[in-house]
Amino acid sequence: VDKHSTGGVGDKMSIILAPALGACGATVPMLAGRGLAHTGGTIDKLESIPGFDTGLSIEAMKQNPCFISRQTDEIAPADSILYAIRDVTATVPCIGLITASILSKKAAEGIHSLVLDVKYGRAAFMQHSEKARELAVSMVQVGTQLGINVTAQLTQMDHPLGNWLGNSHEIFESIQCLKGAGPKDTMELVYAQGRALGFNLEEVIDNGSALAEFREMIIRQGVENDVADQLIQDPWSVLPKGPQQYVLNAEQNGNIADIDALILGQVLCEAGAGRSQQGQEIDHGIGIQLHKKVSDYVEQGEPIMTLDADYGFDVHLLQRLKDAIKISDYQVKDGSRILETISIENCS
Repeated sequence: VDKHSTGGVGDKMSIILAPALGACGATVPMLAGRGLAHTGGTIDKLESIPGFDTGLSIEAMKQNPCFISRQTDEIAPADSILYAIRDVTATVPCIGLITASILSKKAAEGIHSLVLDVKYGRAAFMQHSEKARELAVSMVQVGTQLGINVTAQLTQMDHPLGNWLGNSHEIFESIQCLKGAGPKDTMELVYAQGRALGFNLEEVIDNGSALAEFREMIIRQGVENDVADQLIQDPWSVLPKGPQQYVLNAEQNGNIADIDALILGQVLCEAGAGRSQQGQEIDHGIGIQLHKKVSDYVEQGEPIMTLDADYGFDVHLLQRLKDAIKISDYQVKDGSRILETISIENCS
């Protein structure tokens, strides 16, 4: 089984799902990518863990029941050629070519079931739900023709997912989720994506077997035993974290009406947590902790977010973070992230 997300801010689902599905007895050959622009990449996040090898050989993949590795030229080699052509022919947004790119890699994995997290909203690749649905339907239909049982979930990406954003920060939160202490919006998607693949992930998270499988997975991918134990017991003793903290406090009483995920993702990228072009080095320790979420009440002077940055951080970016936050006198509801679930039965 596998899952694929079209990307967003705070999207750490793969890091939680892979070991949780593995703990259910599933074989999980997960291929992931690096971040580009404001969206974070699963591979960048995992490389925050000292010793973690994201470049498994085909032979190592075959011997490994549950892994997360970066794509190699040996898997769906035509895809990288087609992507380079799309990049210079203004066809990157073409739904047919996106479908081919994603599903060629999934078919090469030899999976039987796939859940797709197709995001829409300000910080998503597809900003409008109609376009996201068009992509989801295309992938469900083509995946079915390839013999893969595909379910797609349309999920909102206007606001950040979870409470921790950035590379090492999202590893920290993934561990919290595997311990059963994850935020509501993140766990909603974890459990929904597990159900779409036919698994009850609440049970393996509650009994600790998902966390145990995470430990085994990272050890199989090169992390030393004592480092793995330390990471689970006290993550920040192992993970990098920016040495300079900037706390943004509420300037008035009220309800959090909006936290713009696109702005937060862009600021993190400009601060060094992401890249504006392929091959750029990134700082794995830069990230944000959200103390408040949309719909929460906040009093003047209370912290809304903390930015962990490097000493060379451009403080002018703090104003951008302030602009991302809207406080209202009115109560704001922040409901389910999932707009619709699409399967072959309802993808007309």
